[in-house]
Amino acid sequence: MEKVPFTPAGLQQLLTTLYALSDQELNLVADALHQNFKLWVAEHFDLDEAQLAYLYSLDERFVSQAAARGSYFMAHRLPIGLNKMNASTVSDDGKDRGKLLNLNESSNSNFTPELAYSNLEVLTFNITYFN
Repeated sequence: MEKVPFTPAGLQQLLTTLYALSDQELNLVADALHQNFKLWVAEHFDLDEAQLAYLYSLDERFVSQAAARGSYFMAHRLPIGLNKMNASTVSDDGKDRGKLLNLNESSNSNFTPELAYSNLEVLTFNITYFN
């Protein structure tokens, strides 16, 4: 599978391809994501050296949560999003800016007698900078 850009559009392109797979094939991909999140991301996204270094420096507690939730959402063909702030990693005074990764999971349940029950779950990876 060809690597996609590490952008919201790149993620959606990848998910469109993956969600077209059979259940069995998609479960294998989701299992691979769960087993080795960092390697899976590196193999599926076009990352530069700084992005790869950052990926491999992530706290294992965050990685464990991202792997578990990401593989669940993928296996169930649920929406996964990426919000990435387009900003320099260096502040105006030349110092490195801090980076915040946020994994946000939301669920919205609705019921009406006419439409019955519906539930929408969304997983979003947010990347922002501060300083």
